[in-house]
Amino acid sequence: MILPDQTFTYRSPVLLVGAAPVPMPPLFTELAETLPIIAADGGVHAVLEWGRAPELVIGDMDSSGDLPADMKWLHLSGQDDTDFEKCLKRIAAPLIIGFGFLDARLDHTLAAIHALAAVPHNAPILLVGTSDMLLRLRGDITFPATVGERVSIWPLGTQRFRRSRGLRWSLDGLEMAPGQLVGTSNIATGGDVEIVTDGGAGYALIRPVAAAASLLPVIMPQP
Repeated sequence: MILPDQTFTYRSPVLLVGAAPVPMPPLFTELAETLPIIAADGGVHAVLEWGRAPELVIGDMDSSGDLPADMKWLHLSGQDDTDFEKCLKRIAAPLIIGFGFLDARLDHTLAAIHALAAVPHNAPILLVGTSDMLLRLRGDITFPATVGERVSIWPLGTQRFRRSRGLRWSLDGLEMAPGQLVGTSNIATGGDVEIVTDGGAGYALIRPVAAAASLLPVIMPQP
């Protein structure tokens, strides 16, 4: 079923699935039982392999193949943006959790990070890979972390930080920007990590996938 170009608005978080083959960790499998699932073009095949059917497919449809007649899809033919970007521009949700965007081809991973830097809204976006997860943020966050856990902070443009706590290397008063200063492999000192920003383009918080259980309760909207 072909849909007209529009914004799709959700009150709950949304699972967005790309084409890179990424197994879904058990914690997220539980979410897939209740949250809306949207496929970015060829990501529809990954969703079907999970035994689910996406409620919507968005993209240029160059890798989705023939879709069932009753499946809803939005065909966007432009080549100036990726399928992931097309989705981010048209999904309005309090949280987007993405699979299949961080693994497989390096150029696709870089394109996904570019899309995160360009997205116009402030809602958090969590991309889950096989070993790491990347949370795109604009603004402050506080989350629990174990001693010695890797906590990388990467700017998605010019990003200023007012202060931090719970990190071995403080972010107090720092201004980060790609090609200038980034925060690779910072380390949690135990307890809560707090990051307070002072305006900017946004940043990526990168943590091991195993830390999802401590991060999801922080970013999931309350019912």
